[in-house]
Amino acid sequence: MTILIISTCSVKLSEREFVTPISKIVGAANQKILHYTECTEQNISEFEKILICGTSLQDNSYQKDIDKFKIILTNFEKPILGICSGMQIVCTIFGDQIIKNLEIGMVDIETLEKNSLCKGKFQAYSIHNNSVGNLVYFTILAQSETSIQVIKHKTKDIFGASFHPEVRNESIIENFLSI
Repeated sequence: MTILIISTCSVKLSEREFVTPISKIVGAANQKILHYTECTEQNISEFEKILICGTSLQDNSYQKDIDKFKIILTNFEKPILGICSGMQIVCTIFGDQIIKNLEIGMVDIETLEKNSLCKGKFQAYSIHNNSVGNLVYFTILAQSETSIQVIKHKTKDIFGASFHPEVRNESIIENFLSI
């Protein structure tokens, strides 16, 4: 299995916090890390799955390139997991709403629908300024008291996690890799 890990970090140092832990969880699988600016529709086609990592709280530079994400991801027919800003990216490219929603620290999350990523109630670490709002193209799989936490596209294997599973919920990433 070949996994593409996409960094959305504008500062290389942030990758140690948001990309390296995911790379360690992916572990022995054949993986490649690319910054989103290096991705093209052609060079991502060789991968079996894509993980789009989050970035630091004040790093929103990826938002100016949302059309690039639309071009490279819209026709990718294999599983995608967007984490934090990655979830916001996948929702944006499919036309769903992003809202202001500051959430920092541990949050209690409840699974609403049976799914392959998570189950039951659990705690997770969140750090974001924005979240997703009214969803048209995605189904809510889990939520906290204040925000939607886990989603799945209604017709594709595209998932999102608003929290950072690389901090305390490695099984979310492991479960995604098993899809």
